[in-house]
Amino acid sequence: MENELQQTPQQPAKKDASVFLVLGWVFTALTLFVLPYLFGPLAIIFGALAIKRGAKTQGIIIIVLSAIFLVLALVIGAIVATILMNGGM
Repeated sequence: MENELQQTPQQPAKKDASVFLVLGWVFTALTLFVLPYLFGPLAIIFGALAIKRGAKTQGIIIIVLSAIFLVLALVIGAIVATILMNGGM
């Protein structure tokens, strides 16, 4: 019976973070230009999911950049709104 296949413990399925990384980077870029209230939090969520799947460094970078871009977009929006309310340049 030496030729029998020995059972080995099943290894967990490899956690693939590539989808979360791509979506995280896309949402991070969109945060600065389009709907920061929507894409900023989405980028942070996908960054956290990427960290959970094992892509720690890139996930942290996505979270930090999306937070910076979110704040920057909100500041730029406030400046533009103030300029427009005061009659333009």
